Amino acid sequence: MKRALITGAASGIGADVAATLTRAGWESVRTDVKSGEDVVALDVTDPDAWARVLSEHGPFDALVNSAGIRERARLLEVTLDQWERTMAVNLTGTFLGMQAFARTLVESGRPGSIVNVASVNAEKPVVGQPHYCASKAGVAMLTRASALELARHQIRVNAIAPGAIHTPMLQDRLDDPGQEEALVKRIPRRRLGLPSEISAGVEYLLSDGADYVTGVVLPIDGGFLLT
Repeated sequence: MKRALITGAASGIGADVAATLTRAGWESVRTDVKSGEDVVALDVTDPDAWARVLSEHGPFDALVNSAGIRERARLLEVTLDQWERTMAVNLTGTFLGMQAFARTLVESGRPGSIVNVASVNAEKPVVGQPHYCASKAGVAMLTRASALELARHQIRVNAIAPGAIHTPMLQDRLDDPGQEEALVKRIPRRRLGLPSEISAGVEYLLSDGADYVTGVVLPIDGGFLLT
């Protein structure tokens, strides 16, 4: 049985990815910043935490970097703390996980696969999230650069770029009157996406059917990037 480590898996996309992979026959190890029922504690910004989880719960065949945060603030108001916190979780956390996981594969001579969760905002900026957009653009390019380096080790690296997906992270925006209607109008498919639609993309990228796919940042956005 193949084994996958999923970060940010206490809720939202990460939780759905873990459930989807489990149904597909994977053994899924769920992690998040705080432990819980069937959730292992992992601070993705801490290299020692990565080493501990990989040692105690590995080996793994796949890593899904789904942990992420988003705090809304315009460029003139965003604080240095907000900037650094966003980069630490979204970009540095992804880097640390990829590096630590890939090292275990290279050292053991095993193939593997990594899927990172980027965002359509890696390509299409929006007002009020310069730090978030920058962090996700970093994830997208980190994915491509790492895929180039790790291909010779039989390690594939891809990313998903979700659009507006109905998750707890998005709910903060949807709670504002009129926001959901305004958002849906910008999406050609005229609806919000579901976590299960992101999970389906992750499942494909981890599957044997995607063995020839690496360095891809796959938008799942209802056509948002077309507008």
